[in-house]
Amino acid sequence: MKWGISAMQSKTSLFNKEMILQVGRNVGWISVIYFLALFFAIPLRIMMMYSGENYRDFMPVEKLFDLNFAIQFIMFMTVPVVMAIFLYRFLQVKQAADLIHSLPLKRQDIFHFYTLTGFVFLIIPVILIAMATSLIHSVYDLNLYFQLQDILRWTGTVLIFNTVFYLSGVLIAMLTGISVVQGVLTYILLLFPAGFTLLIVYNLGLMLYGFPSDYYQMRNIEYLSPISHLTILESESISTKAVLLYSGFVLVSYVLSLFIYKKRKIEAASEAIAFNSLKVVFKYGAAFCMMLLGGMYFDAMQNKFAWLIFGYTAGGIIGYFAAEMVLQKSWRVFGKVKGLGYFAVSMAVLILVTQAFAPYEKKVPALDQIKNVTYANHVYMDEDERLAPKALYQQENIEAVRKFHESIINNEKMNEQRMELQESALFIYELKNGDKLVRQYTVDRFDYEPRIREIFESLEYKHAHKPIFKVNTDDITSIRINKHINDSSLTITDEEKIKQAISILKKEIEQEPFSIDYYTVGNTSSIEIMSGINDYDHIELKRSYKSFIAWLEENEMLKEAMVTPDDIDYIAVINEPIKEEQFKEYPEEEIIHRILNDKNALKLSEHDQLLSSIENAGYGWFNEAPYTAIFVYKAGNHKEIRTFSNKDVPAFIKDYFK
Repeated sequence: MKWGISAMQSKTSLFNKEMILQVGRNVGWISVIYFLALFFAIPLRIMMMYSGENYRDFMPVEKLFDLNFAIQFIMFMTVPVVMAIFLYRFLQVKQAADLIHSLPLKRQDIFHFYTLTGFVFLIIPVILIAMATSLIHSVYDLNLYFQLQDILRWTGTVLIFNTVFYLSGVLIAMLTGISVVQGVLTYILLLFPAGFTLLIVYNLGLMLYGFPSDYYQMRNIEYLSPISHLTILESESISTKAVLLYSGFVLVSYVLSLFIYKKRKIEAASEAIAFNSLKVVFKYGAAFCMMLLGGMYFDAMQNKFAWLIFGYTAGGIIGYFAAEMVLQKSWRVFGKVKGLGYFAVSMAVLILVTQAFAPYEKKVPALDQIKNVTYANHVYMDEDERLAPKALYQQENIEAVRKFHESIINNEKMNEQRMELQESALFIYELKNGDKLVRQYTVDRFDYEPRIREIFESLEYKHAHKPIFKVNTDDITSIRINKHINDSSLTITDEEKIKQAISILKKEIEQEPFSIDYYTVGNTSSIEIMSGINDYDHIELKRSYKSFIAWLEENEMLKEAMVTPDDIDYIAVINEPIKEEQFKEYPEEEIIHRILNDKNALKLSEHDQLLSSIENAGYGWFNEAPYTAIFVYKAGNHKEIRTFSNKDVPAFIKDYFK
């Protein structure tokens, strides 16, 4: 960077032509690159899309972010930060810092000049692109494909994010004396709210039994960082609330940057952290965050307590020494272990403090405190979704959920030891005093069959969870049933038949007993219920739905809807299970070929045997021993691997292999 003599000639103001040209020579090239990249991404892309005479190929644009979003994203991420780095480069170079601060100017004047001039150079390309796009819109008459309001909306959104990224870079420039560190810390600052929240939530889930870390991780955590928020602009618009929050951040950053700049010493150039008091925060903050990241990584990868401790230890040590190396600008820092000892003791105390949260882990609200409770065996993203589980209000069902919750807490050690075959158990209590209590566990459902059965078999639970009870019958336009052995399916569009089918299916599901098994038995078909324009609900057509099957047969639709013996050429059965390692080693086709050519295999082709096999074969490959079968269908030479468990295998198969 070159510093003009003319700057020294200014006595009262930096806002003169020579100084603006000087800044332009330093950062103008960034504006030019920014403009060219955005021009390629948007105006040029629009001209390429809507030139020519074949109007039938022209497609509407929902948002300008849809056009080359990857290029736009990279520009929005990098240009404001690079602009801030090069603009305040003089703070990182001692000679330049001495020169600028020797001018007869107040520091606030220098700050206002550089920050505002850089901002103008940042937004000029955006304004020019908006003008060029508007001109193209008018010349090509593109009202059918996007509106001028779309251009204004794009311009406003880009300016907001540009300002947030730029002021973040300016704020960090006041805190550091090294340009590389400024860039790294700027992105850490931009990611910090979402990243730190994720680390804290995840690790609380490891330390506090029942803490709903997955529940909180799925609650719009992407909106906590401008970077992650930027990634979803392609699919959704920025909200008014976000605009207000970002505006507040910009205002605070500007004022805080000015305040810090006034306090900053010129000698801080080339220092990683410009203020001694912040060096301690940086060092131990880096060690703490790396410790949490290490624990999170090794828990997610290994899911073992020993690896979790290793992750915490290694992460803390790496974070501490990495921060020391940055501060000292040297790798010779490994002898400074005194601070690391303080950090280790502090973390040990912190872990002991978490033990004081035992009441949190044991808490289950009393029945008379509960207004309603939502129980789900999975964590869902949005409770306002149409198919999201609904709350239970009936006292007997609330009490059943409470007892299930209490039994999970009482069996904490057993639940943590049995890590296989686990599923989520999410409890969301809405209390009468307006509070909400959320807990999340992983359990083996086979340990709690009576408790789960009591909940799952209640009518209120079925109505709160099953998709078929959340669709209005009058809105259904068609029902499609597919038996998955060929491309054809049964489609019902007659209104009267749709009403009859839905009514019968609801009764079937209301009367259906709970099954602890993960995999269903008997050939199933899938039912797709279409309502409205794009709402599809899927349920399983099971062999146990006798009334519905009888209704299909009565209306001569059964053969189209479900597999019958007439669909099957033959079935080959062996008395060996498929082992998981075997399936990983050999492709499915090879396993089928081996069983079909096994001389000891039982071959079934009689109608009654095929029907019995259809009704008793399961879909679980690895958990149902010891019989494996290959169903060979007549249509399309389709073959399917099925299994028979000991309790469901037909007698004639068991007798054959005695």
